Amino acid sequence: MKHAVVSTGLHDADIRPAPLLSEFKRLSAEGAREYFADVLARVGVACRACDSRDAAPSYEKQGFQYLLCLNCRSVYVSPRPSKDALDRYYETSAASRYRVEHFARETAEARRRHLLRAHAQWMSRLFDEARASSPATHLDIGSHSPTLFEELKEVGMFASHATLRPLPGLEEDFAAAGIAEAGDEDGFSVVTAFEQLEHQYSPLALFQEAFERLVPGGLFFLTTRSCSGFDLQVLGSRAPYIFVPEHLNLLSIEGLERLIEWGRFELVELSTPGQLDVELVQRVTAEDPSILLPPILETLLRKRGAEAHEDFQEFLQKHRLSSHVRVAARKKE
Repeated sequence: MKHAVVSTGLHDADIRPAPLLSEFKRLSAEGAREYFADVLARVGVACRACDSRDAAPSYEKQGFQYLLCLNCRSVYVSPRPSKDALDRYYETSAASRYRVEHFARETAEARRRHLLRAHAQWMSRLFDEARASSPATHLDIGSHSPTLFEELKEVGMFASHATLRPLPGLEEDFAAAGIAEAGDEDGFSVVTAFEQLEHQYSPLALFQEAFERLVPGGLFFLTTRSCSGFDLQVLGSRAPYIFVPEHLNLLSIEGLERLIEWGRFELVELSTPGQLDVELVQRVTAEDPSILLPPILETLLRKRGAEAHEDFQEFLQKHRLSSHVRVAARKKE
């Protein structure tokens, strides 16, 4: 199975500027109180990766309980808002509008340079290695960036593109870029779902949808955040960029492998090319002295320089210990 080490000079402020993130979190918290106020309407669920009900409380955020699966070590919210309640939130909340009007547009170029261009090159390489048939067709689920399609057009691997359930408010942007919204059609060569798995009511349902849309042997590319990553292992509930409902599912690497198999896919690549774990832990622990670090991490983060930090981040990438995960999986024939 393939692994990856990536360095583009990315910093957290490039894709999550502090003022934008702070306001987005405030609106998200307000929206959670407004849309999910009825605690009795929340739904208890099994592990979102392996379906085990053997779990223990992990931590609480914004009045939501995160559980730790004792089988695959994934972390997930349960009880959680119903699928209908989540759909209403993503379609109509002030936080969703803010994401479109500010996050999506104001960070578009930074995301292109550090993330989307790398996504396009990664997809092109694996698609070529798979010797997939032409003409190739592409469907992106939950699209939140027209620039993704621009980068994919640059590598020239697809004859056509379509979007499914784009971020509400960006429909005109996709139309202007010539990206049509998909209907019920299937038979796509490639399906993508970037930064989607973590806020799905059912991650398995996302895999099932991709399976149904793909041709036999077609490729499914996705990115998500994993609780197996260094920053989340160290910070846990103190991670300021984890909040409900944006992060309902923080699946472990082992949980993701089980979910991929459960979804009837063959794993091609599961790598963690994240670039921000060390930077995030360093910043958050500096801002909150109550977070105690083991002496070895205290020495690494406080008494060693940039070269040590870069080497350690590369180690995390190489051994699948970063929280940023990318997956390529092939639909079983």
